Amino acid sequence: MALEFASPAFDSGRSGQGDLAHAVARIERLGKQLFGVSACTVYLHAADQSGSQAASSAHQFCAQLALTDGLQVVPEKSSPFQAALGKIDNLDVKFYALQPVRSRDGQVIGRIRLIHERPRMFTEGDKHSLLDLVAVLERELHTHANTLSAASAAK
Repeated sequence: MALEFASPAFDSGRSGQGDLAHAVARIERLGKQLFGVSACTVYLHAADQSGSQAASSAHQFCAQLALTDGLQVVPEKSSPFQAALGKIDNLDVKFYALQPVRSRDGQVIGRIRLIHERPRMFTEGDKHSLLDLVAVLERELHTHANTLSAASAAK
C-alpha cells in the first residue's frame, strides 16, 4: 500500500537543488516563527563556496561569525542596555544564536542562526527546540545527499 500526500512538500517525484532550497527556506520560516526572532537563516559551507546560496544581509552577517563546535548564544544574558552586535540592513542585531549543522559523519557543514533586534533570553526549551530544528535540517540534507548519490549511480 503506497502512501499519497496532498502536499507538494511530500512530492517524492521532485528532486534536485531546487528541492533542497525549498526545504531550507521552509526550515528558516519555521525557525523564525517558532522562536519569534527577526530572522532564522541556514548557512551551508558547501553552498556558500559554490556561490549558489543567496547572499542576503542576514547570511552575510552570520557568515562572518566564528563557528563553534556547539551552541553559541550572544549575549548569554538579556539586558535592555545591550549594545548592537552588528547591523543587517536597518536592523541593529542585539541577539543571535548559532547551532552547528553536521554531516552524517559528524563534520560541521554549516549552521542555523537565529537573529533578533532585541536582547532575549534563550531558555532550555529554546535550546531543545533549536536542536530539533537542526535535526530536521540534517535529515533533509542527508536525504538530499542520498537522492543525488542514487541518481548518480543510476546513470
